[in-house]
Amino acid sequence: MTSVSDSAKIAQIHYIYQARPNKERANLFASRKLGRIGYDLDTDHTDKDVLTAKKGNNVHINYSGTNIESPRDILSDVALSVGLQNKNKQFSDRRKKTREVMRKYDKELEGKADYSLSGHSLGGSIALNTMKESKSIRDRVKVVHAFNPGYTPLFHNSLNVDKKVKKDLDKTVNVHRVSGDVVSAHAKKETAFGNLFQYKHEDKDADVLDKHGLDTFTKVEM
Repeated sequence: MTSVSDSAKIAQIHYIYQARPNKERANLFASRKLGRIGYDLDTDHTDKDVLTAKKGNNVHINYSGTNIESPRDILSDVALSVGLQNKNKQFSDRRKKTREVMRKYDKELEGKADYSLSGHSLGGSIALNTMKESKSIRDRVKVVHAFNPGYTPLFHNSLNVDKKVKKDLDKTVNVHRVSGDVVSAHAKKETAFGNLFQYKHEDKDADVLDKHGLDTFTKVEM
C-alpha cells in the first residue's frame, strides 16, 4: 500500500505535471519520476486534476491542489471553505474520474486492485469529500493520505457521517498537517473522520508557504 512519503512524492510530481503545457512531455516527466519510486503512470487516466499511478496491484489516485492562476480552482477553494463543495463541479468531476479509473482496474486486475488516494491542499479536501460522498469509492479504497487539506469549520460540518461510516473511515483516512499551516488550521481542533497526524517543519523560521508545502511529508515513513 502507498506510504506517506510516496503519496507526498506523487503529489509533488502531479504539481509539476500540472504546470507542463505539453501533455506528451508532461507524461514523460511523470513516468520517469514515478519510475524512481516503483510506479507506472496511467497516461489514459492522468490529467491536471487527477493522476493515476500503478505499482503491482496498488492503484494510486492523486488529486492536484490549487493552481492559483486557475479561477476554477479558486472557486472550488471558496466553495469548500463555506461547506458548499457539493455544489461545485470540480468536486463531482473528480469523483466521476475516480469511478472511471476503478471500473478499468476492477476489470483489469480481476477484483484484486488495492486502491489508495492522496491529495494536497484543495486536493486533500477533495479526497476527504470523495470518501464521504461515494460509497462505491469508499468500499474500494484501502488508505487515504490528505496533506494540509483545506479544512474550515463549515467544511467540517459538511463532512458529517453516521457512526458506522465514521468507524470505517477512521480505519482508512489519514489527515497530515504541519503545525502552523493556516489552510488546514481547523483540523487541529477536530476532523469529521480519520486520524490526524501533526508534524513540525524542520525549519523553525519557515514561512506560511513553506509550512503549507509537501516537503515535510516526503520524509515520513508510515
